[in-house]
Amino acid sequence: MTQPDTSIAPSAPVSHDAIVAGADMSRLRDAPLLRAYDWWQSLPRQTGSQGLSLPDRTAIDPCAIPDLLPHVVLWAVLHQPDGSLRYRCRLAGTAMVEIHGHEFTGEWMEEFHGTENPRIQPEYDFVTRSGRPHHVERSLFWMNRDYRRYRRLLLPFGDATADHGGVAKIVNVGHFLTA
Repeated sequence: MTQPDTSIAPSAPVSHDAIVAGADMSRLRDAPLLRAYDWWQSLPRQTGSQGLSLPDRTAIDPCAIPDLLPHVVLWAVLHQPDGSLRYRCRLAGTAMVEIHGHEFTGEWMEEFHGTENPRIQPEYDFVTRSGRPHHVERSLFWMNRDYRRYRRLLLPFGDATADHGGVAKIVNVGHFLTA
């Protein structure tokens, strides 16, 4: 059986099957992303009002992942009154800032990804609504850098104090490929 392609080429529509396939962690082979996934798996879980069993955002300890910090982007999940979701960058690691060419801490996801956001945000929405991690390999197509490929892992964290009882933060770990 052929696995769905979890990469998204420029101008390709977002496929629900591709998004769901990205939640299959048995396909994760990248050493830094495996390290991040193992760390996330080792954290204690709490079950929120939405029934999601997640590590709490307070479990994010930079001392536990110093090797990953340059490659991390921490996104705050903002649950809107109409049920929609927005994301704001709370922290961008130094390697992520360097590769993107600017500091983007404080930016909204739609500002960061620009017109390509409708093709990227559904993966974050999937993580937020399902409480499951997600990985993908793609190019920096939204920056007109199709030649530069990366792999990315999204890890959800809850917030025991939040009214929504679901995902409050997403840790994005990126690994940029040299070949």
